Amino acid sequence: MDTTEFYKIRQAVLSRPICYRELEAKEIIALGENHYTVGSATFEVAPCVASIIDRFAGIKTGQSAVAHDSYGEQGLTNLRNFFGQAEQRNSKRIVLAADTQSRQIVDATPIRGRMITPEVFFDFAEMFMDKNRYLPDKVEYSIDGNSRISILMRPVAEQFMEFAYGDEFMFNGIQLLWSPGEVGLNNYYERLVCSNGSIQISRHAIAKTHSPEAAKLEALLYVTADSEPFKKNLDRMLLSARLAMRTSASVHELKTAMKILNEHGLTEHDANQIIPYEPTRAKYETAGFHLRSSEESQAKSDKTMWKVFNLLTFFATHNKVWAPQDIRRSSLMEASMNLLLRERDIKEYYNIF
Repeated sequence: MDTTEFYKIRQAVLSRPICYRELEAKEIIALGENHYTVGSATFEVAPCVASIIDRFAGIKTGQSAVAHDSYGEQGLTNLRNFFGQAEQRNSKRIVLAADTQSRQIVDATPIRGRMITPEVFFDFAEMFMDKNRYLPDKVEYSIDGNSRISILMRPVAEQFMEFAYGDEFMFNGIQLLWSPGEVGLNNYYERLVCSNGSIQISRHAIAKTHSPEAAKLEALLYVTADSEPFKKNLDRMLLSARLAMRTSASVHELKTAMKILNEHGLTEHDANQIIPYEPTRAKYETAGFHLRSSEESQAKSDKTMWKVFNLLTFFATHNKVWAPQDIRRSSLMEASMNLLLRERDIKEYYNIF
């Protein structure tokens, strides 16, 4: 991606019909199960967004369902407005993202301080690239208008490493990730898989800030490939990757990987086509082992944990279901890396003998 294309994408993202508004709980008035008044405007919300607003106001999981089941839509509305108008112990704020064309609230993000605008984020990204000699590589964002933007950056001076025979990766990439309440700085690894020539990208968190203040953002300018957090991340990833190559994934870990795909919008059927959790359980049942959930972590699958990681990352980078700019690709990569870094169910040890 050259600079001209980056600016075109920046303009396209910033010109979307999405408005952001920073609010306190008492400023959000429930009108019904799926409708709220914000200021003088009325908006429809998706159930998942309503759940975020509920938790922000202090309504515990399940309370809204009980209120609706017991007293209907009016009971739920009354509960939401009671909590929303109650005196808050702490000064909490939330950012609502609304699509001005559909008049829908498409996302809700509780924030710690003041909102960080998308314009501030893009300006900071340009500062980072200029100071640290990076180039824009890819911009991803929520296609449905939700509050997430990712910018991948390639260093002018790329650094490569081989952590297994014939398996080389570029390890000094940077990702900046935005939401209204946070700017995160991650390193990412771009791996060339020689067997099929495909590219796989993995993300790994380094630092973040929750403030739009210049001093807070500028602190991220000095987190580079030479920084200690970056080096620790790299060492941890290498250790986890090499161990995963030697370790069988448990049935439970297959289930976890399948659920990660479910959380990113895939049905259980489609997820099982990528991560064969149900087929693996069926093989155990055929062999006479009817595994309880608590026993799945003790049962080996026929795949290494490294293979499971590769299946997830390959889908994230190569699937034709999501648009190229869909930020679910970055989100799935991050979830895949988190799974790789977890302690393994099946224990394996390094052994040079």
